[in-house]
Amino acid sequence: MRAAVWHGYKDLRIEEVKEPVPKAGQVKIQVDWAGICGTDRHEYEGPNFIPVKKPHRLTGRVAPLTIGHEFSGRIVELGEGVTGWKVSDRVTANGSLTCGKCEACKSGRYNICQKLGFVGVGDDGTFADYVLFGADKLFAIPEGVTQREAAVAEPLACGIHATNLLGDISGRDVVIIGPGIIGLSAFFGAKYAGAGRILVSGIGEYRRELIEKYGGTYVDVSNTDLEAYVKEWSGGRLADVVYECLGSERTLDQCIHISKPGGKIMVMGVFGRKPVVDMNTLQEAERVIYTSQAHVNEIATALEYIRDGKINAEELITREVTLDTLVEDGFEYLIQHGPEQIKVLIRIAGNQ
Repeated sequence: MRAAVWHGYKDLRIEEVKEPVPKAGQVKIQVDWAGICGTDRHEYEGPNFIPVKKPHRLTGRVAPLTIGHEFSGRIVELGEGVTGWKVSDRVTANGSLTCGKCEACKSGRYNICQKLGFVGVGDDGTFADYVLFGADKLFAIPEGVTQREAAVAEPLACGIHATNLLGDISGRDVVIIGPGIIGLSAFFGAKYAGAGRILVSGIGEYRRELIEKYGGTYVDVSNTDLEAYVKEWSGGRLADVVYECLGSERTLDQCIHISKPGGKIMVMGVFGRKPVVDMNTLQEAERVIYTSQAHVNEIATALEYIRDGKINAEELITREVTLDTLVEDGFEYLIQHGPEQIKVLIRIAGNQ
């Protein structure tokens, strides 16, 4: 079968590899569509999380391995002991790799497992004709949701999970820094959790139409001071909740200064460098920083939002490539045109 195999920095090869065989508790899935995540781009151009010399703490794997974790597909084979699923079922899955034994796993918070890993980073992933997943991590794709749409559910689940961690935000003023797919997942998570006004900041006008269509406000910070804008937008109160969805060196500090005393800050971005943080301003007004790691069962909610028309997944898909052209038309294109894109999908089997 074909697979996008990561060998090193900017060394991603479309290769013929052996088809995987499901172990007990696993299913083999034919991949229809896969999405390029920001994590995948990090793996392509650095920094890298794929183990190169030291084996992964859970799987024991090292590079080379197949990348990717966002996908939709159909079950083609069941491993020993798998029940509740059948061949031809349409599925997507949570890509976390977990030990099942630590306190976090036993409490249902397997997304913070002590030995946490992810397919596509700690084991072979979804940029391939076939992939293996534990049956316990599968989610059925409901009627009314296409395979193509379902491939977007995984990143949407991140914002829903992060919002759930914040508790009740009904009627609250929310600011989201970063209008990429993670920022948009936070936008939809907050919107359908009952938030009041939602302001999304970004550079350029790429997301204005989409944000405003769903009732939000968009500000282009390439020519606007965000702190001054938030003060005016909030009538001087500042924001009740701020989501950091960029991972930029300065944006976490910005979150502190635009959140009100006692406000909540949710960090979702992945930081390439240590952020600059004004701890005095954070502490003196008892602002609280929350962090979020992937998701648990929120893919089911994301699929429901798509099915019920709350989210038009097609609006989030801005480019389609094939597995054979993934490097040039996918990763290299994103390096040049990343801000213009929301979600790039890879057509693999391509069933709708």
